[in-house]
Amino acid sequence: MKSRAQPHARVAPAKFTLWQHTVLIVAIIIAVAMVYLPVLRGDFVWDDFLLITGNPLLQNFSGLVEIWSGGKTADYFPLTNTIFWIEHHLFGANATGYHAVNIPLQIANALLVWRLLTRLNIPGAWLAGLIFGIHPVHVASVAWISELKNLLAMFFALLSVLCFLELDDKRLRNSATAYAASLVFFALALLSKTQVVFLPFVLLLCAWWRDKKSAGTKTTHDLRRNVIRSWPFFALAIVLGLVTVWFQNRGIGEEEIIIGSLPRRFVNAAMAIWWYAAHFFAPVRLMAIYPNWRFDAPRILEWLPLIALLGVVAGLWHWRNRGTRGALFAVVCFIVALLPTVGFIRMAYVRSGTLVADHLQYFADVSLLALFSASVAYVWRQRPRAKKIATAATVTLLVGAMGTYAFRRVEVYRDEETLWQDNLSKNPDAWQAHIQIAQRRFNQERYPETAYHAGRAAELKPELADIHNLLGLAYCRLQRFDEGIAEYRTALQLKEAKSSTAKSAAVATIRTNLANALTITATRLSESAATVPEESMRRYEEA
Repeated sequence: MKSRAQPHARVAPAKFTLWQHTVLIVAIIIAVAMVYLPVLRGDFVWDDFLLITGNPLLQNFSGLVEIWSGGKTADYFPLTNTIFWIEHHLFGANATGYHAVNIPLQIANALLVWRLLTRLNIPGAWLAGLIFGIHPVHVASVAWISELKNLLAMFFALLSVLCFLELDDKRLRNSATAYAASLVFFALALLSKTQVVFLPFVLLLCAWWRDKKSAGTKTTHDLRRNVIRSWPFFALAIVLGLVTVWFQNRGIGEEEIIIGSLPRRFVNAAMAIWWYAAHFFAPVRLMAIYPNWRFDAPRILEWLPLIALLGVVAGLWHWRNRGTRGALFAVVCFIVALLPTVGFIRMAYVRSGTLVADHLQYFADVSLLALFSASVAYVWRQRPRAKKIATAATVTLLVGAMGTYAFRRVEVYRDEETLWQDNLSKNPDAWQAHIQIAQRRFNQERYPETAYHAGRAAELKPELADIHNLLGLAYCRLQRFDEGIAEYRTALQLKEAKSSTAKSAAVATIRTNLANALTITATRLSESAATVPEESMRRYEEA
């Protein structure tokens, strides 16, 4: 037993003096600020136009009431939308102000990650906080204004866990205050973004981790106490989780979003978890929209990631008393944190055709950071000087490379043009990127490019009427009226086929576009003939 205890002693969390602690705090602040400095020149991108600049609910006080009642919102994230409401009245259409809020929140989250892992007695906690702050995958959560919801939810979730951990502190006189604070912070996290519904499971895992006994000898009293403590958290998670599902289904409406059969969902979930782990350790070729995933019946070989994942967890559990307890804690937390996003239920983001996105792993990465940093700390504290030097050099190069890549990745979020051109250079089949570029080209009166990108989007996503309408507009601007008329008719058929859109304003717009195109072509036919041709009359009548 002594031989096992000695390595654990060597990887005990480092103790810092007040001066050292201050220097380390400043180091994280400077590192994160330097990486994200270019974002202050950034503009609104992607969902920002829907959620912020074009959101009527941000205009007045009645909109604030609607934000909390949820009558007109696509998702129920009232706290995030309230912050947007305040920002809109402070900054208006100036994106710099919004970015200036996101950066300090990322700094705060990095510091809280450091604090949380220190509280859990995980070595290398400062390194984990630093990497969390500058990891390239997290750029999507900071440089994209709409992902304020990620930053807020993480901020409150970390505070919730920290308060929960105080409950077993014998020096704490009033544990009820810490418990109430933990519950309130969790509620605020859920009201920022309900992806944090996994947190009650993490609280139980943290309690298990802090218990010096193995799970097999854990007393019934301790288990009962932790379950009783956590049930209000589970109740909140279930209620607001169901609210989110209802809002998602209302927003999706009759749109067909395929997530596959139950076997396919399990297969995809396992592949997504491995994908996120790979992107954490090798954050290369990052993009806004990743290539499409399969949602048909799974093939035999596609079950291997699920089998491997279960095998890893089972192995870590089996050997938990022989040095794998920390790895088990980290891996299970990572999996649990990803479960709300890996395709078990229909969510609007899957309409893009992919199951994964950088911002969706923001919460889960803390677990792998803890595992990585603890491993680095273990190697660092080995006696051979050469090993220490090699470890320090490797980690320094790694952190420097991540910071540099993150800095460059921030530039991609400068505006819509850079974001979508970057995406198409890496994933030419991203239909959302094509339609975004097509809309920009149409506004710039660059109609040949509009027709190209809208045409590609129509090939990739033929069931969306708005794409066909835009393609029709581009064709008509290019004097290709017959092709434009065909696209308008397709758009009209798609809209009228669904009861939710059959009588919408969009149908009237498409009808107007179709009527204008028919009138123009009918007039041209009649002008080119001595008598009004039959085709011309037919088009006049249809118009």
